[in-house]
Amino acid sequence: MYDGGKGRGYDRAADVVVVGYGGAGAVAAATACDAGAHVLLVEKQPADRRRPSTRLSGGLFLVPHDTEAAARYLGALSRFGLDGEQETDPAVIRAWAEETARTPAWLAERGATSVLMSDSGEHPTVDGHTSLSVHKPDMVDHPGGHHRGWGYGLFDFLSRQVTGRPVDVLHEASAQWLLTDAAGAVRGVQVRHRGREIRVRAGRATILTCGGFEFDTLLKRTYLKAHPTHFYGNPENTGDGIRMAQDVGADLWHMNACSGRLVARFPGSGYPGGCPVDLWAVEATPAFTRLTGGDRRAVPLADTEVAAPESVPGALVVDRYGRRYTSELQRLHTLYYELTDLDSHRLVHPKIPSWWVFDSRRMAAGPLVPGYAGPTGPLREIRWDNDDAVRRGWVRTAGTAAGLAARCGMDPDELTRTMTAYNADCARGEDSRFARPPGMLTALDAPPYHAVCLWPGGPNTQGGPRRDAESRVMSVRGHPIPGLYAAGELGSVYGMLYPAGGANIAECLAFGRIAGHHAAGKRP
Repeated sequence: MYDGGKGRGYDRAADVVVVGYGGAGAVAAATACDAGAHVLLVEKQPADRRRPSTRLSGGLFLVPHDTEAAARYLGALSRFGLDGEQETDPAVIRAWAEETARTPAWLAERGATSVLMSDSGEHPTVDGHTSLSVHKPDMVDHPGGHHRGWGYGLFDFLSRQVTGRPVDVLHEASAQWLLTDAAGAVRGVQVRHRGREIRVRAGRATILTCGGFEFDTLLKRTYLKAHPTHFYGNPENTGDGIRMAQDVGADLWHMNACSGRLVARFPGSGYPGGCPVDLWAVEATPAFTRLTGGDRRAVPLADTEVAAPESVPGALVVDRYGRRYTSELQRLHTLYYELTDLDSHRLVHPKIPSWWVFDSRRMAAGPLVPGYAGPTGPLREIRWDNDDAVRRGWVRTAGTAAGLAARCGMDPDELTRTMTAYNADCARGEDSRFARPPGMLTALDAPPYHAVCLWPGGPNTQGGPRRDAESRVMSVRGHPIPGLYAAGELGSVYGMLYPAGGANIAECLAFGRIAGHHAAGKRP
């Protein structure tokens, strides 16, 4: 164990201390080690029970193939609703575009491969959206027969970048406070390790990679606009990094932003967060089967890129009264903002909760939740079975629309009208409300009918300490806090509008490298 130069009052020491062993932490630690620093990686979870958000995710990562256009695209997203002002600094956006573009080469140098998934951003009305592509990691066999990669495989690969280097790892160690000198420079971190408080000295720098605040009720109520919001990442993401950074004077940004959509929540399952749902039975489609069998063709995983028309079951999303309010072809990272409407007279959010309504064809098509990622994925935080879900009340069932509405607390007449109008649109081949394409219009006419309660939620929050292009944490006075860096979703560079699927993983990989490089370059 390295303990040289601990200094008076410290129990451990390293050149660079990384707080949080997720995707960004693993990359930051490996990068700093390769730059010649001795690294100590501090992780809250035990070694045999690690479930960082990267491991629970789909593992997709975004890659710009035109950095100028990609910078314009993210710049436009960061100005949305701000009258031309840009909430993310242009220099940070430039660093994001250039470093994320280097990710395929970085992975290839380490023996990793990937599969092209899509070739555009999530917002086709914004200039530059065609400058991005999205890739799926293709390394490490995936439990459950889903071929290779996804978030499970990606995190296994990133973990090996740590274990294959002389990086010290301290598990079951919860960071409490940052330690500073008289001038305010960060000199280390106080950690609670298996019931004992220890002080860790960072000779060069400390890097915070400890995630967002998805599982901290107070922070969510303070900053987010829809309540409750149920995320499906690491349950240990409780805002520790935000509080530590605030304590040493860090500025914050993007605190009211998140990557969000509608998710289910299954009380009594043992998992405290939300869970993505699979409206279109994507995993049962031929495209998914081809990809997981080794074919390199893209597979439709987003609700905006679904399977062949003949394989798409019927689906409706309705509000708490039984009324349809959005296209079921969701924008997977921005639908959250549609859910924040408040009825100021009734003092209710009409869209919280919402309901996913479907019939027996979707129930027979396969699991209602994904098996390649999330809490129902390979970590098996939730062990899923459709019939068991009905028995446990997670799926409500009835023989008629009115009967289903009564079971869900909706207005029976309203839901009946909604389903009747939708089925009529299906017969005409035209969605009169939200212009779903004709191939996506399958009638709900095969009872029994089913419904799953849906809530605001999704992958992660974006807020945290503001950072600059070198991943240095910025103070409320506008200057970098000496000795403190951050990477990953803690203070993400993304604001209200998220650029595309895989953007968070791309940021973890890119700014993990940036933070590790610059932190190791600081002289003691």
